[in-house]
Amino acid sequence: MSRCKNTRNLEVHHIRRDGGNGIDNAIVLCPGCHQATTTYGNPGANPAPFSEETKNRALERAGHQCQCTSDRGCH
Repeated sequence: MSRCKNTRNLEVHHIRRDGGNGIDNAIVLCPGCHQATTTYGNPGANPAPFSEETKNRALERAGHQCQCTSDRGCH
């Protein structure tokens, strides 16, 4: 599976809605890959936003690149 190569308009999203706000529940996605997730646009609990520190750590960990490796055609 290839990784999305997008480096623009990146956002830090929750891997699981009920997984908390720690770095272990954070994933960096571009808008296209985010829209391709199974929970995008579906009703449900919205977790509290990540802290700026967690967002920065997630972006650094991802190398400031989308972390999606989906084969759903989002990239």
